[in-house]
Amino acid sequence: MSEIRIAIPDLDLNNALRLDGNLRNYEIGPFDDVVLDFSRMTNFDPLPMLMAGAIIKRFRYQYHDNTFSISGINGKSYAGTMGFFKYLSESISVGKSPGEATGSSNYIPITPISIRSLQERAFRDGGSIEIGDMIERASARLSHVIDRGNKELHKLLTYLVREILRNTPEHAQADEMWICGQYWPTYQLAEIAIIDEGIGVFQSITRNAAHAKYIHDNRSALKWAIRAGISESFRPAYEFKPHDYDVWKNSGFGLYMVSQICQKLNGSFCIISYGDALLIDNHGVAEKSTSFHGTAIRIRVPTNNISAAQAIIDEIAAQGEVEARTIKNAFKTASMPSKGLMTQLNI
Repeated sequence: MSEIRIAIPDLDLNNALRLDGNLRNYEIGPFDDVVLDFSRMTNFDPLPMLMAGAIIKRFRYQYHDNTFSISGINGKSYAGTMGFFKYLSESISVGKSPGEATGSSNYIPITPISIRSLQERAFRDGGSIEIGDMIERASARLSHVIDRGNKELHKLLTYLVREILRNTPEHAQADEMWICGQYWPTYQLAEIAIIDEGIGVFQSITRNAAHAKYIHDNRSALKWAIRAGISESFRPAYEFKPHDYDVWKNSGFGLYMVSQICQKLNGSFCIISYGDALLIDNHGVAEKSTSFHGTAIRIRVPTNNISAAQAIIDEIAAQGEVEARTIKNAFKTASMPSKGLMTQLNI
């Protein structure tokens, strides 16, 4: 029996993408004590925290018979407040549990979002509410935390978060998602990250035989997923009509809308799913490799000069419908939710 000390690196995006692969390089015996050393970590940005937490939890499960402990957490009170250490394990007696902190004008703590829990909450409130409406309300509550009191920014953040969350059950086949957010006053920049540990974009989109004919690998699946009208639910004989009964039905515009809005505002969009990642910003599209199990999305949006959220959404939706008409296996019309918020928000 020996002690295996694993230094967790300072987690920028690139280190987060490599973390799973790095952990696999350690040879751990059945009786070894494993120490996770966080002394090198100084940045606790939303996406790296969520990814590192999911990766480390999976790593610990793989070696569930081993003894794990942590070190190097002195001075990491912010990470504790965000719920990072208890996100790794509730048995860690440091900081708050995920979702416990109320947040502030600068951060959304690591928070679980369960579709089942949202439904149960709706029933407790005395009625049956569409899942899309529940997700929109949850998105509005979360966006209030970092909207800076700007009504138009609040609308836009609510829309972006909602479009990601309502797409997750389709591509993930998972009930639970995790969200975390941060606002940097110095840069006037909001970041929101959302992850799930479901089946991933490739497995989801290629369940549709129409897409499986031309999407043959994970990276191409990500590229197609952010194009207008691409959805696992696409059927050649079906097109959205203005008065469709199921207004929340997926039209394949969600990830397209989110990525394009981030670009238009000179922000950035990152999508990670299993073996690959795409980072889109004003420098173009960067393709990266990873071995993360699940799907993660990060949006970064400059918060200054946002004055007309709906006008931005209208412009991108119209642009997307033009693009979709050039794609054979795509919905040609964005759904009502993809064209804006569905409820009157109490701002």
